[in-house]
Amino acid sequence: MISTFFYPTYILVAFIVVVITIPKKDFKEYFIYAMIFGGLGDIVTVGLFQNLFHIIWFKNAGIFNVLGQNLLSPPSWILTVMIFLHFLPARRSFLCVYVLGFAAFSVAYGYLVHNVDLFDFRPWFYPYFAYVTFLAWWSVITWTFIKTSTLVQGGSSLK
Repeated sequence: MISTFFYPTYILVAFIVVVITIPKKDFKEYFIYAMIFGGLGDIVTVGLFQNLFHIIWFKNAGIFNVLGQNLLSPPSWILTVMIFLHFLPARRSFLCVYVLGFAAFSVAYGYLVHNVDLFDFRPWFYPYFAYVTFLAWWSVITWTFIKTSTLVQGGSSLK
């Protein structure tokens, strides 16, 4: 029962956080980055690690199973990336800790999804190789956002 409601509950909570914290005028830009790096990033990463390398796999997705992936995983990543980008710290020293922390959070979330029996992985992949994967993912998101976003260029000290 908990596995059925896990992703919908996460999406609802994350959506509430997004609506409460992200200003309406900035929503579109955060959403575009999140669609590319969160939603599409999840599809590509899962496609590679699940379908090509057979390192990870979704299971027990029920009605949310689409082509072997959980249909609710990309929206979860979209909302998570929006929250991540909105709260990027301006100081570089904090930024490094923030990215390292989000990579650790991502590994913990992977274990959580594993514990509710929606996700599994090769034992050697978690936590170390998964952490490196998430660290690279969050680093690319951060670097790209800082270099290309008008939200950063237009007033933040992150340059």
